[in-house]
Amino acid sequence: MRVACVQVALVDGEIEANRERVLRMTEQALWERPDLVVLPELATSCYSLVDYARVAEPRDGPTVEALATLAAATSASIVVGLVILDSEGRPQNASYLIGPEGVIGSYAKTHLCVNDEPHVDESTAFAPGQTLGLLDVAGVRLGLMICYDGHHGELPVTLVNQGAEILVWLNNRMYMAPWEPAALALFNRIPVAAVNRVGLAGPQPEGEPSRIYRGVSALVDHEGQPIATAAGNKETVVVGDIDVEAGRVRRASHVLNTQQSRRPDLYVSS
Repeated sequence: MRVACVQVALVDGEIEANRERVLRMTEQALWERPDLVVLPELATSCYSLVDYARVAEPRDGPTVEALATLAAATSASIVVGLVILDSEGRPQNASYLIGPEGVIGSYAKTHLCVNDEPHVDESTAFAPGQTLGLLDVAGVRLGLMICYDGHHGELPVTLVNQGAEILVWLNNRMYMAPWEPAALALFNRIPVAAVNRVGLAGPQPEGEPSRIYRGVSALVDHEGQPIATAAGNKETVVVGDIDVEAGRVRRASHVLNTQQSRRPDLYVSS
């Protein structure tokens, strides 16, 4: 599967400008003829002091509609991070998977971080998702994760146990260490498509330095080896071919198979 991770420069709270950047960079990515395009978490709003319920997008919202048009024209599928509303009208930090026929499904972030800074305290801004992000596209099962989700080891293990063949990890944070996608891939024997934004945060409180988002988007194979990585803190499209079948064969092997050697009888769940 050919995958393109779109590392786009965003500005917190600038919804329309960010949407234009997302669409422009997606069009650029589609020139690489990918099967799957992956865009960052909260790709239009970012983390900002906005009314998240007001900027939430339904399935027929402007960003989704524009991306669906691009998907239909190219037969690609696109994952994008946006704010959505749950059944009770509460905002959620979520992602849509959009195919040539329209929206395939959505996933809402299940692990919300607590932070002293109001603009990034997800626990008060969003309602958590209640289901896993397992969605199929072109015969491949994707396991979707959003930023802080990836800091909880149980989630990727569970996604792999339930058939995920590529972990798709959307981020919107200042720094993602280069080894993070590789470790995630190696420990779970599964390819990882990890995308992060670049650019500056919005206006900061007086006396606080500007926050710079440094990207480090990457495609990694099921052994943790890099397929393609972003070079530098700039807009770019990271493109590479993921050998899904090789990952399937590796996970089916009994040799150093961490899924088979698990001891859930010893693990405490709380």
